Amino acid sequence: MEHTSVITVKVPGELKKKMKQVKVNWSQYIRECVQNKIQQQDMVEASAMLDEIRKRTKPTPTAEVVSWIREDRDSR
Repeated sequence: MEHTSVITVKVPGELKKKMKQVKVNWSQYIRECVQNKIQQQDMVEASAMLDEIRKRTKPTPTAEVVSWIREDRDSR
């Protein structure tokens, strides 16, 4: 079983009253929101890394790519 940690979130009293009126597993909902935010941030960072790699690489001419594909097909 995965180790879990406890966090505390403070909300205004009025919000807590409204939360009780909604039939939602708030712990699960908040876990999913946190996980989604982390995944979103990971994608932003990965995209930035790809942009940086693109800046440092030279574009490959289409004719060269086509010749690589033909060579690969012919070698089979």
